[in-house]
Amino acid sequence: MATNVDINHHFNGARGWFKGRRYWNPTLQDAEKGAKLAPVPQHFHRDVLKRETWRPKDLDRYISPHYGKPYHLLVQAAPDAQPQGEWRRRAVGGNAPTLLKVSTWAIGQRTDTIDNIALAVGRSILVAPIILFLVAYPMGSPANSTRGYPAFPSRCYEYPKHALNSLDVAPEAPTVVHGVNKHDKDKLYRVEGEQTRLLRPRALVVWRNNDWEIVDDGSFTGPYIFISFAAAQYQLPAPTPTDPNKTVLDTETIDRRAKMLAKQSGVLAYWADFHCRAEFQPEATDDVHRFCDVVRGAHKICVVLPDTSRNALVFFGQRLWCLPEILLSRNHEVTICTPDPQGPNNTDSMEIIDIMEMTHRAWAVRLEGHRIVSDGNEETFRLLAEHYTGTLKLSRLELIQVALKALRSRQFTKFQQGDLAYALMTLLSKRPRMDPTDTEQQALARLSLANDSDRIVERMACMDQLREPGRLGWFNTTDDLGANLWDIEPLCQVAGVCHDGALILDGCHGISIRWKDIPRIYFEVGQTWKKFWASMSLRSGPFWFLLGCALVGIGGPSRAGGAFFLVLGIILLLLSPYSVAALYGGKVWGAKPWLIGFEGTLPIDEIEYLTFGNSIDERIGADPSLNFPKLPKGHRLFTLIDTGTMTVTCFAAMRPPSVALIAGKEGGMLRAILCSYERSQNCLYKEAVLRMETPMWDRSELMGWQKLA
Repeated sequence: MATNVDINHHFNGARGWFKGRRYWNPTLQDAEKGAKLAPVPQHFHRDVLKRETWRPKDLDRYISPHYGKPYHLLVQAAPDAQPQGEWRRRAVGGNAPTLLKVSTWAIGQRTDTIDNIALAVGRSILVAPIILFLVAYPMGSPANSTRGYPAFPSRCYEYPKHALNSLDVAPEAPTVVHGVNKHDKDKLYRVEGEQTRLLRPRALVVWRNNDWEIVDDGSFTGPYIFISFAAAQYQLPAPTPTDPNKTVLDTETIDRRAKMLAKQSGVLAYWADFHCRAEFQPEATDDVHRFCDVVRGAHKICVVLPDTSRNALVFFGQRLWCLPEILLSRNHEVTICTPDPQGPNNTDSMEIIDIMEMTHRAWAVRLEGHRIVSDGNEETFRLLAEHYTGTLKLSRLELIQVALKALRSRQFTKFQQGDLAYALMTLLSKRPRMDPTDTEQQALARLSLANDSDRIVERMACMDQLREPGRLGWFNTTDDLGANLWDIEPLCQVAGVCHDGALILDGCHGISIRWKDIPRIYFEVGQTWKKFWASMSLRSGPFWFLLGCALVGIGGPSRAGGAFFLVLGIILLLLSPYSVAALYGGKVWGAKPWLIGFEGTLPIDEIEYLTFGNSIDERIGADPSLNFPKLPKGHRLFTLIDTGTMTVTCFAAMRPPSVALIAGKEGGMLRAILCSYERSQNCLYKEAVLRMETPMWDRSELMGWQKLA
């Protein structure tokens, strides 16, 4: 359905009613035009019961746990809430039983002064008749206290672009795709399967018949050297009328030095990418992604520098693809080759160094003009060097995390969107074929699915990193909650990666978060003698009052007894608010579990009052505190009440999350991914990650495929 519809009535700031609740619409206009919003298209949606609808993308929505349909999100907000977001808003309010609210109003929150005591007595007189009519109604139902959290009725119906199991991809998924760049749009890339390892280089420059020639038929089986260089250091000007700044690679200089290095090394062949790599796509890309096999098989790695300055080696070390060339060298050694005009026949000066030395000489430093300064990655590159020299072994998780950080700090000219993933692929055993349509995150996820990476993607999804607009929420290598990748134990599995870069998670436990109000909480309290006598006082007060009135009215000898019972009844009626507070106060031994959210923050006693109808400062614990100095850009504060574990958590997010996905555990706590729901894509957007208590796992429902973006 391609019809555009007007959505301005949702952003007019007007007051409305929804299921007996008053709300206010947000106010939003086109920021560029300063006018009304333009009509927007309608989007298809299929819910968990396969009901199909078309709706525009307007206000934030959530999926009702009772009906399974997407509804406009209604968020209760504290009085000091932030500016209006793209959702309906109402004042935060509780739904405690009337009897408890009346009693709490009568006695007040404090009775530590004569004035407050007098006020409480006066209010008790006023509410005594009301309590007489309300006392017969129950306060809660213990049978409901053992029920689970509200479920999240949703499912992903989308076929993944890359699936863990090939049976889950679309039946007619393409096995070849066109390139996406200007230079390869007419080329076809095979994306199915894995790249095979090269037993020998596809081509070599070989000394034969008193001449150097390119051999690509596999007839040469002797040793060879690998010529490693930074192309940016060997550029010659080659201006053209259309591009006066054009440069070309100085292949003549590199060739001359490579031939001399081969002779100095006692071999008859060398590998240089401009000779031994395929000229056209897609074969050229395959050769680049498999050069690691050429490096591993080389007799020696020769780093060819343009001069003897240290800056030349630092510049070389900053290049992305030069890093794996050094790490994968045989015997953990590389040969630094620099021009030596004094040498015989202009041969290069050769210095053999251990790759451990590259840490401080080339990798953990950078150039600022002509100055060499530290780039703060000493620990990262030291770990990599120790791992590949065998002095320290990193786990698979540690290797991927450290290698990603190291590769991200390097410089490179972007060829494909997933270049970083393909550079990482050279260090791993499984190499899926390149898909030019993949983003960096899709390529990384696909690489992780293909390798035994200890479920790194699932662990990344459970980590809480700074959320930024346009950044995939699952791609996290650091954690604001203080955990490492290897600390997290996934409780779900990634089934695939979608075309938009989102993950498909299977096996999570899901809990719907209630935002429209604080529901009536059914709870259990312990039985004590104090509660017993409070119950007797509350329920017998009207009886003694009526009995006293009857005896006084009869007169005679019974008048004195009637006066006593009348005074006793009045005293018990005046004490009825205190009896209600005593009867339904104290620790909560069991409650119907809910996740309840509101925008902004409130003091803990006020939260307790809204949730249970009174406050004793003993049920929920201490005031929630913020663990960040200032809000990230575009974020706002929200508060989450968990009646199942009696905790209150304050967190920051861009939008109010309507579902909590329990996807992992760490340090004796669960990892809950708080997500908002986007109806137009039927997916969840990661807003924050919280640590929650372990009993929530058994009180929440298992879920199938969920799309996390």
